[in-house]
Amino acid sequence: MTIDSQTLAELLQVGGQYFLPVAALLRALYSGVRGRLPEGFRQITLAGIFAGLVAAVTGEPIDWRSALLAIVSNTAFTVGLLAFIMLYLLRMKNRGLWVDGIIGGVIGLIIWLFTVYVLGSDWPWWLIPLLIAGGAAGFIALRFAMRQIARLVKVATYLIVIGLILVIGAGAFLLLQTAVPAG
Repeated sequence: MTIDSQTLAELLQVGGQYFLPVAALLRALYSGVRGRLPEGFRQITLAGIFAGLVAAVTGEPIDWRSALLAIVSNTAFTVGLLAFIMLYLLRMKNRGLWVDGIIGGVIGLIIWLFTVYVLGSDWPWWLIPLLIAGGAAGFIALRFAMRQIARLVKVATYLIVIGLILVIGAGAFLLLQTAVPAG
């Protein structure tokens, strides 16, 4: 059974760049609500470093310079973004759903710009309104979820499991395909 290395790399990136950082954010919010903000920052930092490492996996031969750039830039971006979201939700009083929606929409646009212009992915332009709407909806959902923080940690646990399954599964298949010649 052969799976395209590009598909495996994309599965690895979905698990490592999206599921695990979101789970870390949810757990960091839980830590922040309980008064353990440094623990939350540690979780965000580890998730950011892991997201940076996963960003370097492209399914193609490794160019060390571009891989290092992807690792550093994605790590810094992920840690900065997650730290901003955590501090905003924990320290900013609820200014209303409109403000949260606008902040989330701007974050969605920034994610598209970073992914296209810094990481060099070729995301289509029509993805911009979807990311803006998704960012706005996600931020509003996070504000509501802050009221149910214990349930939020359960969701984070599920996201960690899904992310790890994607990362380990795709990584194992990718390693297996590169180690064993097709034939």
